[in-house]
Amino acid sequence: MNHKELIHSDFQIKEVEAVVRRDAFTTIHVYVPPYETNILRNLFGRENVTVFERPSKTTITPEQEYDRLCAKYGHEVVAKVFGEDDGDRLMEIVEGLMKEGQLPAQEKALEGTLEQEPSEAKGAKKR
Repeated sequence: MNHKELIHSDFQIKEVEAVVRRDAFTTIHVYVPPYETNILRNLFGRENVTVFERPSKTTITPEQEYDRLCAKYGHEVVAKVFGEDDGDRLMEIVEGLMKEGQLPAQEKALEGTLEQEPSEAKGAKKR
């Protein structure tokens, strides 16, 4: 799989829970990719964002992640956190998460199908 195929696929990456204290009376819980916590810390202050690991994953499309974050938080905030490079640094972070043993969502589905077939074939041979 080449770089272009990686970018245009949907990927499952780990998700974290961020507890954000917006003010003295408001605390919110959000489930985001790990790199999004940098934006939350920038907006609300490092001391107001607590991050917890989660066993679940979220699906992202790497080429759309920079635009998604810009739409959610504004280009100025995203550029301040990840730099004025039109998402190149963010893409490096996302690719790093994908390389941590993550497979594209399509490959995971295919992998599950392939794993079932040999076991079914073994069961059929025993009969």
